[in-house]
Amino acid sequence: MLNIGVFDFGSGNLKSIIQILNNLPLNLNLYIINKNFNNLEKLDKIIIPGQGTPYGLIKEFLKFDFIKIKNLFNNIKILGICIGKQVFYKNSNELNTKCLNYLDGFVSNFNFRNNKIPNIGWNRIYVLKKHKLLKNIKNNDFFYFSHTFYIINKNYKFIYAISKYNIFYPSIFIKNNLFLVQFHPEKSFKIGYKIFYNFCIW
Repeated sequence: MLNIGVFDFGSGNLKSIIQILNNLPLNLNLYIINKNFNNLEKLDKIIIPGQGTPYGLIKEFLKFDFIKIKNLFNNIKILGICIGKQVFYKNSNELNTKCLNYLDGFVSNFNFRNNKIPNIGWNRIYVLKKHKLLKNIKNNDFFYFSHTFYIINKNYKFIYAISKYNIFYPSIFIKNNLFLVQFHPEKSFKIGYKIFYNFCIW
């Protein structure tokens, strides 16, 4: 039995994620992680949902034993979605937030006139290389995006897919225990289910 925890920050698509996980053909125990959750050590994997701001997520993390959180993030497989991806970098231009500083890069905002901001809707990913987390995910597959900020990433060898919204930016990043996606798999229907399934069996 796999024990999966989903962070609850009072925002994000928590219900959608839980519904998808419950519909996967896997034996899962699901746990909602909030400030009252005291069993972090029993979890096998965690999911960080993707709505809000990096500042808001860091503020929520500080409600926990932050040393435990840091240790957890070093040793457990993580699916970070959108903002849940961005918090692992050094800093974000959104509210000048200092982030977790696990990865070399920072979060910048789209700043152009050619396209509407934020980027909301279906967009392609361009797969750069293979990984078992991307099983049955094809080059040019469409996922649902909703974001104003994107990663300026210096860990190029860990970028597995990019997307384009006037500029190219990383949409899938995989390094060690981190599986980070800029899109929202919980809003991406069948193709999004594949992301959650691959993460669970990883």
